[in-house]
Amino acid sequence: MNEIEKKIIAIGGVGVTPESDKNLDLFILSQLKKTKNDIGFLATASKDDDEKIENFYKKFENNNSELSHFNLTSSVNSFSEWLLSKDLVYVGGGNTSFMLEIWRKNNFEQLFKIAYEKGIILSGVSAGAVCWFDWILSDSKGLGFKPLKGINLIEGSCTPHSSNIERINEFKLNIKNNKLPNGIAIDDGVAVVFIDGKPTEVYSTVDNQGAYFLDKNKKINLKEYIKNR
Repeated sequence: MNEIEKKIIAIGGVGVTPESDKNLDLFILSQLKKTKNDIGFLATASKDDDEKIENFYKKFENNNSELSHFNLTSSVNSFSEWLLSKDLVYVGGGNTSFMLEIWRKNNFEQLFKIAYEKGIILSGVSAGAVCWFDWILSDSKGLGFKPLKGINLIEGSCTPHSSNIERINEFKLNIKNNKLPNGIAIDDGVAVVFIDGKPTEVYSTVDNQGAYFLDKNKKINLKEYIKNR
């Protein structure tokens, strides 16, 4: 019996043009094994913003998949059944701390773990990229960049939008000062695939944008890190 592949796709931020953004969407779809899939969207981090929900349906409307979303800010009833019926869940960006508070209050951390171990692909951008890690560098509490506890499906730390010089410098400093464990920084326009908690592929739609592994002593290109691991 084959062991279930546990997969997470983390996107640092949307690309600089709609075209590059579209390529990120196609990359996510390419990770699915079937031709017809059930794809769900969570816009919790943006407080279920109507525009983000509408954009989700536009992004994935012509790919022969069943699409749905769940507004967790309105009701959590039947969320377990909804989530566990999906092939892929896409988590939108916004306020990471706000989203994680809702998840924790309703014990959804355990539910996402069940979905992950079942082989449902977990994916997302920005807040939806970093929530899966043990630790996050986040500004979602409004006090500058601070460590924030994630749901620990992937060991270590992560920051999105790492093309932002202030953010990447703060990430380096937090790792150096033991406030964050070793981690991964992901630029806008870049997706990283994790299988069984390990990075396996980096996909970029923007020139000179990438992802990086950082520890106390170095910052290296994640593609190199994967190759030499």
